Amino acid sequence: MTSDHRVLVITSVPDHIGPILTARFPDLPIRIEDDADKVASVLDEFRPSVVFAIGGEPYPKNRFPDLLAYPSVRWLSNGGAGVEHIGTWDPAEKTVTNAAGVNAPFLAQFTIAAHMSANIGMPRYARQQQARQWERHEWPPLTDRKFCVVGLGSIGRLVAQHAKYFGMRTVGTRSTARPTDHVDEVFASKDLLKALDGAEFVSVHCASTPETAGIIDDAAFDAMADGVIFLNAARGAVVDEDALRRALDSGKIGTAILDVFRTEPLPRDNPLWDYENVIVTPHMADSISGWEVNLTRAFGDNLARWIVGDPLASLVDPTRGY
Repeated sequence: MTSDHRVLVITSVPDHIGPILTARFPDLPIRIEDDADKVASVLDEFRPSVVFAIGGEPYPKNRFPDLLAYPSVRWLSNGGAGVEHIGTWDPAEKTVTNAAGVNAPFLAQFTIAAHMSANIGMPRYARQQQARQWERHEWPPLTDRKFCVVGLGSIGRLVAQHAKYFGMRTVGTRSTARPTDHVDEVFASKDLLKALDGAEFVSVHCASTPETAGIIDDAAFDAMADGVIFLNAARGAVVDEDALRRALDSGKIGTAILDVFRTEPLPRDNPLWDYENVIVTPHMADSISGWEVNLTRAFGDNLARWIVGDPLASLVDPTRGY
């Protein structure tokens, strides 16, 4: 491990993030950049060995391959869970980590709150309020109802734990079926339809990979219970949006909570905006106050490992995409 550690941090909130790292690593050359137009010149001038970047603002995700390809960069720390925007790399030459699990507790809180709100009928009451309409509706209790988690990673396992607290019957999928805390029955990913069979709640939290592209298709929706509450907080590519609209048009879906889409921001002419039983949120499920600070502290922990040559946490396997 070379002793020439030089760290470039790309962030829209330098005043929040910079002091955390400079205080922890006072002797380490650290450059904080919040102007995407200056990144190329900073790479040439500073020649970092490590880059920590949070995609979106100020640095668009489609430019992350440029960071990884830069000759001096040995490790790219992605400030988010998904790495589908990074491209391909040789793990013998480059190291990539992500922030999987850092904000998982908060995304799980969003998820269970959204499911519960839909079950109570809050979207309908919001519409009734706009119409000044006083009408009461019964809502079904949660006990013993089937809750399916598609993707029992760090987020999915917490979602299952919350659902289990309410006495729900939890099932889920992961790459291989194996016992998982708070999950009554675990299915291998290839047995997705079995897991979805009769599920009244479906929560999607799997990684976006070539294998998961479009796995929530017509057959998947057909397997769910009529009136299912469906939530996608993973990636838009996991869901076939044409199949989603067909399931909405047929009445198969009771409520859909959608935080991610194939195209983001969701185009204004996308018909998903117009469904009364669709809740659109702008990819914000884990956007708690101070989320960047959480990511930075996790990166700092990994940076300490990198400096002494210890194995890194959240190492991404380029053959799997997570």
